[in-house]
Amino acid sequence: MAHTTCTLVQEPPNCEQRSSNPSKRKARIEAFRIHTKDRHDPGERIAIVGAGATGTYVLHALLRSAVAREIVMFESSDALGPGLAYAEHLNAPHALSNIAGIEIPPLIESLNAWAVRQPPDKLDAWGIRTCASDDRAFFPRVALGAWLADQFAMIVAGSPVPVCVQRHAEVVDVVAMPKGCRVDWRGTNGRIVQDQFDRLIVATGYGPIAATTRTGETTAALGRPRQTERFGVLGSSLSAIDMVTAIATARGTFVRHGDTLTYVAERPWRATLLSRNGLLPEADYWFPHPLPSLEGFTPETAAAVLRAEDGDLDRLFAQFVAVLRKGAPDWAAHFGLAEATADDFTDRYFAARHSSNAWDYARENLADVRHWHAHHDTPFWRIAILKAHEVFATVIPSLSGTDLARFHRGLKRVFTDNYAAVPHLSIERILALHDAGYLEAQALGDAYDIAPQQDGTCLVLSPNWTGTFDELLDARGSQTAALNHFPFPTLRLQLCASALEADQAWSSGLNPAGDLTMRGQDSSLERVHLCALPFLLGSRPFVQGLVECAAMAAAIGDAIQEARCSTDADQISAADLLDVLERPSVILPDGAVLSLAGLKRG
Repeated sequence: MAHTTCTLVQEPPNCEQRSSNPSKRKARIEAFRIHTKDRHDPGERIAIVGAGATGTYVLHALLRSAVAREIVMFESSDALGPGLAYAEHLNAPHALSNIAGIEIPPLIESLNAWAVRQPPDKLDAWGIRTCASDDRAFFPRVALGAWLADQFAMIVAGSPVPVCVQRHAEVVDVVAMPKGCRVDWRGTNGRIVQDQFDRLIVATGYGPIAATTRTGETTAALGRPRQTERFGVLGSSLSAIDMVTAIATARGTFVRHGDTLTYVAERPWRATLLSRNGLLPEADYWFPHPLPSLEGFTPETAAAVLRAEDGDLDRLFAQFVAVLRKGAPDWAAHFGLAEATADDFTDRYFAARHSSNAWDYARENLADVRHWHAHHDTPFWRIAILKAHEVFATVIPSLSGTDLARFHRGLKRVFTDNYAAVPHLSIERILALHDAGYLEAQALGDAYDIAPQQDGTCLVLSPNWTGTFDELLDARGSQTAALNHFPFPTLRLQLCASALEADQAWSSGLNPAGDLTMRGQDSSLERVHLCALPFLLGSRPFVQGLVECAAMAAAIGDAIQEARCSTDADQISAADLLDVLERPSVILPDGAVLSLAGLKRG
């Protein structure tokens, strides 16, 4: 990644400070007002950085909203559509997705409509020949990747405007400006190219991922060396289960006997799932789709109790608990929800699992959800929690720093656990491995340490447990990325200056507006839409997944269309221009002068 060095430019002595005199400021605004000539505008020239799942949904949304005259996509790899998350070379067929077709927003066609027209040999290779039309079935990640690749190709082929795709293109810098942006990128010939766009969408996903953290063939390779027998896996989610499954299939075979799955090893090995609480994920359960609204807890009722101050979380929690107590009175009474708080609800929710043997609980839970699926009859409280996470998601960006931290410590764990239920086959696999003596789960608590040893092994220490492993794999969930790690140096400088102006900590990532821009903090950023997922997790903790990819894409398409239909769409804001002229500036290495937000004036 290239790094940009900048030189601060002091304001000229005759540069006026921001005037508090309204009439004087109005006169300056009129002096700088710029009107464009009346003309038919064919649309914007738009750049999309990243051609993975998010980029694919964004491309589809832009074409549907007819806001672009040309779209240029930059992709660092050769894969268009699947990105890293669903790439074939990083995911073996055993690695299942955690979303069924019924939940995945369609592109040109739905996942299941696409699946039923695939050749039988492909369906056999993916293990979905008998369930290709079942919109409740969980497909392997490689199948979703193939669907995304086909949809991407179909979208481009049917585009009414030019779509230029730059493969193996490394975007090295982005410069945001009041009415456009510049993208600096390096192609296969190694040369840096600068290009100008009216708008930019950053859909970079999670960037490069170390091979040892993947759930597919690279992880399976770790199971092949004979000397590697002890595996530790940090995490216990579906990603961790897929890692263990990859090792298991490299060293043995799963065998189906009727309704029972067993495991037979060909070589010795043993794995331990390591997590703070030692809990296993619950299995997927039946739910109505779309989810019904909750009476008394909707985005509207939630927004109505917000006061932009500490305590908003408690008012939201009170609405949520009222729904649970009314709809599931016995369950609510069992958990003592009448006395529960937003801070102790999580402990109450997980208490039964903490007091149970993890493997016994997993077995009982699998039996329960299978019964619910068969009868389409899941308990109300579980459906309510699933729907409530959508309501909370609409207001989380508005919470105070204190309330947001409380939410991350507590309630987020409940919602994540509830909506991240895993495929039944995944639970069957880990139960089979445990029953055969090859898999355990261990609670580490919050105070644990990882110490690499001179002999190449790794020691994991916690107050009540210590273990040594030949290989330690990391399958923990992604954390919020700090803003000073944003990939493009000049845009990073602009974002950090904007956060400084707003008294926001860089460690909390981004908190964009509904259109995924930071225009509220810096008007120069109004045409840069930020879908870089790791930097959104602080303010949008449920942003991961194809449903959120589609929602962000739709929000961007709608926002651009609305902006272009407004009366000010073909006019540069004089107030914004004046603000830019009054800002401190930096000079970029190529001589460009860049005005910045931030550096408050006292």
